[in-house]
Amino acid sequence: MEIENREAKERVAEKILDKVKDGQVIGFGSGTTSYIAVEKIGEKVKREGLNITAISTSNEIKELCEKYGIKIGNLIENKIDWAFDGADEVDLKNMWLIKGRGAAMFKEKLNIIASPITYILVDESKFVDYLGQKCKVPIEVFPTALKYVADELKKLGAVEITYRGMTENNNGILDVKFEKIDKDLEKQVKLITGVIESGLFLEYKNIEVVR
Repeated sequence: MEIENREAKERVAEKILDKVKDGQVIGFGSGTTSYIAVEKIGEKVKREGLNITAISTSNEIKELCEKYGIKIGNLIENKIDWAFDGADEVDLKNMWLIKGRGAAMFKEKLNIIASPITYILVDESKFVDYLGQKCKVPIEVFPTALKYVADELKKLGAVEITYRGMTENNNGILDVKFEKIDKDLEKQVKLITGVIESGLFLEYKNIEVVR
């Protein structure tokens, strides 16, 4: 896989290797930095003969886990010990994130909610002065609700809405630029009928940025 800023992402990914212990259930995030982290964890698992269970957020990460012999679990039968993931934007001042440009925001949010601590692995290119500075907010929407949701998002300050395609869950993705992102926007978006999840991660107390 061709990965931009690979060296920087490898340095960040290596910082969580010491946290991997035999018998743990770990939430595996998506995206390029998470992909590198899974490779490094997989190498450690093989090297040390560890037995861990991954709660995967995408098919791509699931297939990579299987390549390294990492067991795949689910949230019904397992309790996460800790999780890791990447981010598309990080506002360090507020500890707010935009995630989901890889179209896995629903499962990523499930892992973060279910985990006592989630390590967000980011290189310097992901830090912004304010959320939305570089990235639009991805929003997963039930397909037949796309037009209705788009109209409702405009009422919340959406100034640009682009349809991107489908998620692994066969829902649509709207990439949305908002005039302003405040602490209530994530909840307001989620209240729109038809919205499955958004890429806004605001006011989460169990997130630690690893850089």
